[in-house]
Amino acid sequence: MMRMSPWFVCCAVVISGAVAARAAEPSLAAGKQAAQSAAAQDLFEAERAGLVAVKFTPDDSRSAQIAFLNKSNKPLTIRLPAAFAGVPVLAQMGGMGMGMGGGGMGGAQAMGGGMGGMGMGGGGMGMGMGGMGGFCWVAREVYGPHDPRWVAFRRWLGTDAPQWLHDAYALHGESFAEWVHDKPVAKFGVRQLMDSAIASQAESAPARGQFSVATPPKQGPELLLHPGKTRVFRFSTVCLEYGKPEPSARLPYRMIALNAWSDEPRLAFVMECLASGVITQKVAQAAAWHIANGLSWERLAAETIDHIGGVPDEPFFTAAELGAAQQVVDVAARTSGNRPAAASDSLSGRPGN
Repeated sequence: MMRMSPWFVCCAVVISGAVAARAAEPSLAAGKQAAQSAAAQDLFEAERAGLVAVKFTPDDSRSAQIAFLNKSNKPLTIRLPAAFAGVPVLAQMGGMGMGMGGGGMGGAQAMGGGMGGMGMGGGGMGMGMGGMGGFCWVAREVYGPHDPRWVAFRRWLGTDAPQWLHDAYALHGESFAEWVHDKPVAKFGVRQLMDSAIASQAESAPARGQFSVATPPKQGPELLLHPGKTRVFRFSTVCLEYGKPEPSARLPYRMIALNAWSDEPRLAFVMECLASGVITQKVAQAAAWHIANGLSWERLAAETIDHIGGVPDEPFFTAAELGAAQQVVDVAARTSGNRPAAASDSLSGRPGN
């Protein structure tokens, strides 16, 4: 019989308190129940039908903010794409289609990303849904998107957590993440509990300077949208067109499915890994430039960040990041070739940007 640790009891109490607090909002509970009674709709189909408006605003090549507006008069459950591209509006009007590169008018570069982990955090409504069955809400919120411990907790939740806690997290995790978003004391307490839960993974964790990549989800998460309401999220992205001008919020962009920009399965795999938090933005960028723009690993190793004022230039990618990128491209190639990938492929690299 499994011993019930104080961590499980405390977590249950905290989640129960959050559920009780959210239950005081009948519109949310009613909306979620109504939305779940209908099948999830594909995001782009809902957009074409006029049910949803999507606004894509790039920060730069490394991140973008995406707003989802429910234009209907009823709750909607939207299925988001596992991987996406952001393209300049003028470029798409110029005829961007299938295949690599796309090109187009306007000159700004296309961007790529994924939604398996719902990006780097939410604005307004809080954290979103994620890969591995949607389990990243609370861990991302309390640790922050760049702390690798949230990935460790997600792994623990999917493999070692008791079934009742797994199910409670799946049912109430999103609401709890929203509740704890602006409560630093509660967030600190939950973080301590999560640290305790993942401590047992230390012995089996990859060695320092290593991290693991598992095959990411092929289907994106589902997102609840209330009538007339907007949910905003920020996502990690990469440049898909080397050498073109940096994306900017001053330029109009549109979000499209990644396979509408490129039918290269390895690129989709890299974007899904980025979204799931198992590779960093720098690793994903190196892999994307190699796949999408044909840059050799030697060429990528020669990329530098230029400094002014006599400060020496520095490599754009570390050797560890390039090693990780090469290995994730190899995993992507095996996967896209219908060869079963290993449950986990160890990649040399550092889990940080």
